[in-house]
Amino acid sequence: MSNPKSIPDLVLKKRSLKDDDDVDINLGELPIYNINDLKDDELNILIHNFFENDDKHHEYDPIIKSPAFRDESIFCGFAFGYKKYTAHFLGKKEDTNKLKKIIVKLFNFLKNIIVHSLIYCPFFFDNADDDIVRLTCEIIKNSSKIEYISLPSFYLEDDVLKILHSHMVDHKNLKNLRFRYPTSKLSHIGINYLDDIIKSSNIEDIPGLHDDDYRYFFESFLNNFFRGGNPNFKLYNKNINDDLIFKLSDIIKKKEINYLKEIELSFNEITSKGFSMLVDSLLQSKNENIIKIRMNNNKLDDNCIESLGELIKKNENITYIDLGFNDITDKGVEKLSEYIVGNTSIESIYLHENVKMTNASSEVIKHMIKSSSILSIILPDAKINKQNMDEIKELLKIPIEEREIPLITFQDVKSASKIIKE
Repeated sequence: MSNPKSIPDLVLKKRSLKDDDDVDINLGELPIYNINDLKDDELNILIHNFFENDDKHHEYDPIIKSPAFRDESIFCGFAFGYKKYTAHFLGKKEDTNKLKKIIVKLFNFLKNIIVHSLIYCPFFFDNADDDIVRLTCEIIKNSSKIEYISLPSFYLEDDVLKILHSHMVDHKNLKNLRFRYPTSKLSHIGINYLDDIIKSSNIEDIPGLHDDDYRYFFESFLNNFFRGGNPNFKLYNKNINDDLIFKLSDIIKKKEINYLKEIELSFNEITSKGFSMLVDSLLQSKNENIIKIRMNNNKLDDNCIESLGELIKKNENITYIDLGFNDITDKGVEKLSEYIVGNTSIESIYLHENVKMTNASSEVIKHMIKSSSILSIILPDAKINKQNMDEIKELLKIPIEEREIPLITFQDVKSASKIIKE
């Protein structure tokens, strides 16, 4: 089966997905040579043996480090159980027919097992192949536990979406679908197919959609997300603007969502007006267990601080606030201090790259640290002089129990010093 002097047709890699692992653990590699000479049952036995046997001390075969491997042309990833696998199909662009046969061989195997994820990246192919599309859809349909799928952009073409639709409708476990590098908007027919897929599944996001298409599906994504009851709401780098925040806020109020713990809306287009709408919906729905707020890289200014303060007052367990890369000024920092002084839960505040801040905020920041539980604060270094920055760093080292934290009236808590004595 193997020829030690040749480059393999296919290389399978296996790594651990156990939650208690600090890092992924390499569990082995399987190079397969002359794959088209293998019968399907022979290939199945070979791969099954690889799945069932782990070698955590596997040493890389020097053949696998060859230039041909480093420049692999097609990549496929899949996972089940606590292991994830990657398949590297080796060859050149002119080997399209050979590569297709190898992909078909592997996909014929995958369609008969239950996978939890599927990633297909055919870098050399720029259009859909009917046989591979059919097999991809069969893998998806037959894997009732699949949660994540990543496909090339040409799967968004109307004729391919039609096939995907027939295999993905009512796929209740599916949460994330991704299309790599799309360049244009969906057609009207494509929108209808994808809309039906989303509404009949639990898909919470589809990275890679054109912005206009993403906005069209936004409410459906939100409905699926909140149906799952996930307390960690994250929409990172989605070009979310105030119009979409209005839709989000409306759904939070209508559905009375009151269990959120983490708000992650970084790298969007949200202004203070949009943020205030969001806070109003969170307060109206009685979200009082929020722990982290990430609003960095938006369009917030000082007008958002009062709303943020209201959220702080109603949430006694907030530990982390990130307002970096916005337009907060010294005035905003001073207003923020009114809600931080006396607070015994907030540990980290990020204000970095708010270029409108000046060194004048230094004294307010020092007072906040002395009078709260802040252990970490990141500031726009270019705006704070070295002496003040050094003093701020020294103040952060003071143990919380040694700080003079005043009793605040908007939280049912005592100062840290009083708590320690009791």
